[in-house]
Amino acid sequence: MVILLLVGIPILLIVVGYLVWNSAMDNYGYNVFNTGVLVRLLIAVVCCFIDLTFGVILFSLFSIYNFIVTWRNTSFFIALIAVIFQPVALYFTYAALNRLFKAVND
Repeated sequence: MVILLLVGIPILLIVVGYLVWNSAMDNYGYNVFNTGVLVRLLIAVVCCFIDLTFGVILFSLFSIYNFIVTWRNTSFFIALIAVIFQPVALYFTYAALNRLFKAVND
């Protein structure tokens, strides 16, 4: 059961994130996981290590900003789901880059 959760949840997150991204790209021509979104969230996460309160406030403000921009360019439902999945996309991007740098440096 634990293996199913450890394997199933990331796969489910990737599939739902892909479906949200694909729907936004096909119907509206807007990338909900663009570089600007990931950079803003990364700045907020880095600020959490400096000062947790400031980082959480910054993360909240950036998430609200990302929601408004995504809602303006797509639909409310896509914006809501995208804001939930943008931190997940940030994590997967970080993990992929971390593996890439380890492979290059070894």
